[in-house]
Amino acid sequence: MTVPPTYNFNDLGPQAQMMSRNCNNDRMAMILQYVAVGSMIIMAGVAASQVLRDAFGPPEHRRRNGRSR
Repeated sequence: MTVPPTYNFNDLGPQAQMMSRNCNNDRMAMILQYVAVGSMIIMAGVAASQVLRDAFGPPEHRRRNGRSR
């Protein structure tokens, strides 16, 4: 059984933008632009949720992760 390749989600946006610039099909280029924008929005949401969790989460949660305040 072969293992499928793994991709970092934060690399998807720039890769999709590069592919849309090199694409000759206008419809495919627009879809790739939507993929790039969508992945950037999702990564911003993930980063914001992590910041909010660190700022307003319970103190014992921070100690479990090895952080001290």
